[in-house]
Amino acid sequence: MDEIFHYPQALKYYKGIYNEWDPKITTPPGLYLFTTAILTPLSKVSTLNIFELACFRLVNIIFTIGTLFVIHRILQIHHQNDEPRIVLLSAFNITIFPLLYFFNFLYYTDCGSTFFVLLMYYWHLKKFYFLASIIGAVSLLFRQTNIVWMFYAAAEATLPALLELFKERLAKKDKDPNDVSLSHLKTSMLIVKKNWMQILKKVFEINLGYIPVAIAS
Repeated sequence: MDEIFHYPQALKYYKGIYNEWDPKITTPPGLYLFTTAILTPLSKVSTLNIFELACFRLVNIIFTIGTLFVIHRILQIHHQNDEPRIVLLSAFNITIFPLLYFFNFLYYTDCGSTFFVLLMYYWHLKKFYFLASIIGAVSLLFRQTNIVWMFYAAAEATLPALLELFKERLAKKDKDPNDVSLSHLKTSMLIVKKNWMQILKKVFEINLGYIPVAIAS
């Protein structure tokens, strides 16, 4: 496992050595930065030997607890009519899913990456898109490939909003939104032509945070 590379690199960051980098590591330094932020205050109130690998692995346990909490909140949104006990058990089952569970006890990027992606998705569901984009940017510090999930969140928020806008405009023209005829297509094109500024404004409002992150990536 890549733990043999991550642990020595994290030790360097914890000691304040930021100008040395193992070329075998292909992920950004988010895990090391958060490890330093968590273990530094812990070292002041604990008698633990912070330099031990077990303490560094503890960071992933903290991320996993956070993941459980976030999954629970997400499920509460998606399953509002289910019993609280069922929702909690479902959150626990997802958290210990084998593909993630075994990484909980290693010093690896998966736990932090998963936590921040899910936290981004939670705030996305709450329609706090700018906050979601900031958290998504943090997730990129763990895995660059998380940009895919940011694109998904942006698209998932943008498309329904645009469809709703089209339906409103079609309703004003007494057109059936479910009509797929050629005349309906022409009407839709006219709507785009006449309302392109409003459409761009809507897209920009939703993706205000996502766009800069995508450009920077």
